[in-house]
Amino acid sequence: MNIVTSIQARLGSTRLPGKVLFHLGHKRIIQWAVDRSTDTDLVDRTVVTIGDQPENEAIEEYCDRSEIDFFTGPEDDLLRRHHTVAEQTDCDLLVRITADCPFVPSNEIDRVIQEHRVNDARYTTNLTEKMPIGTAVDVIEPNLLANFKSLGETHPVELARKNPREWNIVRTDNPEWYKYESAHIAVDTPADYWRLTDALEETNGNPLSVAEWISKRQL
Repeated sequence: MNIVTSIQARLGSTRLPGKVLFHLGHKRIIQWAVDRSTDTDLVDRTVVTIGDQPENEAIEEYCDRSEIDFFTGPEDDLLRRHHTVAEQTDCDLLVRITADCPFVPSNEIDRVIQEHRVNDARYTTNLTEKMPIGTAVDVIEPNLLANFKSLGETHPVELARKNPREWNIVRTDNPEWYKYESAHIAVDTPADYWRLTDALEETNGNPLSVAEWISKRQL
């Protein structure tokens, strides 16, 4: 089975522009996300999926320098970007994560893939209220992306999330993370960035350790 991760990336964040190229510890934020995917057991290939606005050329340059596969497509049509990656790689499953989630766990990516392989869903996600923000993993059948494209959708999973029964979604959470469900380990704001910088300095960088450190400071 050919499994490809498509990492959604852009520089035009309204709350923290340019964040995916910021350094976090000894690596850039986007590199953390790439490494989380390549460190899995089940993903065969990792591609960064970049918006086509001029500022994002900096991400393309970084990927070139770092020998990371990338595809550039419409900034405002995430579905088209991910669907094109699925087509170009001829993958059996597309895994979607975002570049501003440096602590999405590699073993959680594998777990959601494994869950998808034994259920009959077209889309399996761990995005539930019991999982911390920053650990989201979507595993999507490429034919579902094709369906949504034919309907004129521009988001790869929004319609499925709104109509889970119609589109056959499975949501799966991980009890290992329940006690850290309130932790925010994505980089959305300047405060997030500095909090995660501090967490990385105080921990070994393991996602659970980071979430635990963050959780204690949110009490």
